[in-house]
Amino acid sequence: MENPLRGKHLKTATIRASIAILTTAVAMLVGPAPGALAAAATPPPQPASGPGGAGYPWSGSTVRGVTFTDHTKDYWVFQPSGWQGGGAAPSTAPLVAFLHGWTADDPKYYQDWIDHLTRKGNVVVFPRFQTSALTPPKEFAANAIYSIKDALAGYPADAAVKPDTSRGMTLVAHSYGGPTAANIAARWSAAALPRPNAIMFAMPYDRSIDASLAGIPSTTKIDCVVADEDTTVGRTGCDAIWDLTGHVPTSNRNYLWMSSDAHGSPALTADHRVPSSNNSASVLDALDWNGLWKLGDALRDCGVYGTDCDYALGGTARQTSLGTWSDGVPVKPLAVFTSKPACPAGSGAKGC
Repeated sequence: MENPLRGKHLKTATIRASIAILTTAVAMLVGPAPGALAAAATPPPQPASGPGGAGYPWSGSTVRGVTFTDHTKDYWVFQPSGWQGGGAAPSTAPLVAFLHGWTADDPKYYQDWIDHLTRKGNVVVFPRFQTSALTPPKEFAANAIYSIKDALAGYPADAAVKPDTSRGMTLVAHSYGGPTAANIAARWSAAALPRPNAIMFAMPYDRSIDASLAGIPSTTKIDCVVADEDTTVGRTGCDAIWDLTGHVPTSNRNYLWMSSDAHGSPALTADHRVPSSNNSASVLDALDWNGLWKLGDALRDCGVYGTDCDYALGGTARQTSLGTWSDGVPVKPLAVFTSKPACPAGSGAKGC
């Protein structure tokens, strides 16, 4: 005998199925309830130690500024202070010359990187070789050379930490500081400057470079970094510098490509402004401390002390890694080359 309730059960089931379908459709239109989605991955923090890391043997710095009448030879000297490392505080430190970009002629534009370099244990000289767009670029290197020499000659005799010029110097350069640094390094002997043991080129320009860079020692450690979204200079500067430094073996120089990564939030944007401070569009992130800062520290260590060379050169994991997003996904690593590379697919860099 047929169950008299069967039809009722079927009807109820049909109604419940319809409600479920309607609920699913509404949820798809409205979206998940607050908190239902997992938070976006966050970028890696600054490493605790190592090149680019926050292992600072000095707590701060002191600064001394020197000005001249036309201001094209002004400079600042940053000296480490507040020793917090082990044992007695060193009385000397390696010399770093920091060469600024076009009209970025004040340390405030690079203050984060300068503070990092000083607290890592360097005496940093920041020459102002340009005071406006009217300063002829052909004078940049000569102005900077004058400033560096004056800074060394006039260094206070009672300074707690003095530059150790017997270990040469490291040049750190951004944008138009790139050709300026290249020319300084090529003229070091004739100008009686400390030997350029390492050069960090961050997104350099291709203009106003000396016809020959043969004066750069073949032992100089060199990294030249292109940012994948740099529409200002792109690859043009690294290409020019690479062509003019062929006498430096590829064991001592690398051509590097830095890519953006939007896997998490905030995204990491590789453009011309990566090294900058005091800029509303600038963000201090893994492209700085795991990228440019790490390379700069390692080049200094490799050129001055013969250490950390695997962070500076050779395409090792230590050199290429930019850290890991909070969900465990690696940030897009640096690409390292020993010849001028082809542009990556879809690159927005100038020259691609």
